[in-house]
Amino acid sequence: MIVAWCAAFATVGGALSLYVGTPHQALVRHHVDRRPYRMAGALLVLIALVLLLTIEGPATAVFTWATGTMLVWSIVPAIVRWWRLRREAVR
Repeated sequence: MIVAWCAAFATVGGALSLYVGTPHQALVRHHVDRRPYRMAGALLVLIALVLLLTIEGPATAVFTWATGTMLVWSIVPAIVRWWRLRREAVR
């Protein structure tokens, strides 16, 4: 059970780091160097896949890993844009 939670946190952390490493993200300021975020994100996502492979079969692990990563990449940009729009409307 602990391995599953570690894999989930590594997936979310890695996907968030990879998102911050993209040029069109809206989470952090644009003058930040993105290379460390991309490297940490790739490492965390890879660790998550290895952890999932230890507790699930190969097909299930890859499916779970890809679904979790894509879920973060789909939800986070929408939440960030909504949050910024709401914050600007208050001003």
